[in-house]
Amino acid sequence: MKYILLSIVTLALFSCKGKENGKPVGKKDSLATVKPVPVSESQKNFDILKVLLDEEVGDEKPEEIDYKNYIVSFRNDDDPYTVTFHKIASDDFNNDGITDYIIERNSEGMLGGNANTNSEILYIIMGKDHKISEKHEIQESAPFSYNILDGISYEGGKLKATAQQNYRSYNKPTDSLESTDLSFVYKDGNVFEESYLTSCTLAKWKDKKIFNPDSEHHRSIDRHNYTETIEEKYASDGFKASAELSGCDNLEIIFEGTYKTADTSSKSIGEKANQFLNFLAKNTSPILQKDLSVIQNYYLNHKMSEDNINVGNLSFNIFSNKNKGELNFRLVMTKESNPNQNENWEIVTRTK
Repeated sequence: MKYILLSIVTLALFSCKGKENGKPVGKKDSLATVKPVPVSESQKNFDILKVLLDEEVGDEKPEEIDYKNYIVSFRNDDDPYTVTFHKIASDDFNNDGITDYIIERNSEGMLGGNANTNSEILYIIMGKDHKISEKHEIQESAPFSYNILDGISYEGGKLKATAQQNYRSYNKPTDSLESTDLSFVYKDGNVFEESYLTSCTLAKWKDKKIFNPDSEHHRSIDRHNYTETIEEKYASDGFKASAELSGCDNLEIIFEGTYKTADTSSKSIGEKANQFLNFLAKNTSPILQKDLSVIQNYYLNHKMSEDNINVGNLSFNIFSNKNKGELNFRLVMTKESNPNQNENWEIVTRTK
């Protein structure tokens, strides 16, 4: 009897303790079985194809939109076309725990040969909250594209394809058109065609930076010859500058500058052009400064013109344009290190 009473008292004490803590006894096991939802679960219902379809529509009024098959049709002033999205791969390319995508965008216009007939491959790098962080575009086909990609597949982090010369762009018999195998990979914050990394001189220039001052910086891939591209924008009071760089062995770069000014006279154009060249010679990467100084010195001793100028392996010309309240300049510069890479296919195949 004593043992029975002791057991009753002990049970009562445990019961009271549970009430004092405000936690019903017996609930502990059921709470322990609840697991936090992993990140991948939160992404499960996200539909990148729907996002791209809505982005394609924008403010337009489509003739028809099919979210099941990811197709949208546009009347386009009696020149109708249809856009379709298809997912090639889902993977975490940059290892940040967020799913990224490779998407095929296909547009079909009338007769299959107008400007609305084309297809491209999109590398979509996602950020937080289902926001697109990066988008890289590779031309798959177009009526007058340089190349046409075929045999596209994805495995082991690499997108494989075969590029063939487009018969419309190369004056060759069909059976003489050349082809080459390609392999694309996302690494170090960009999409690369792997032969660029192993065979192109410019690939040795790591962390490419054009302007020395803080600037908006964007890296991607050339949609036609699959080299790395760099775009930068710089702005200060009354002045804006931009640059676009690409190439395999041969450097190709375009600089643009805009000055806010009420004086758009010929004298002002000459002064601002020299000011623009001086800015470039002093405020760009050391890799570029030497060549830009050559260009600056040339125009200090020669009249500004749009003629193409050659100094050694450096080729350049400068253009100017005036609008109300501003002067615009455009400097096109090419540095030839490989004379066998002057045409798109030669760059694609990394010809030496």
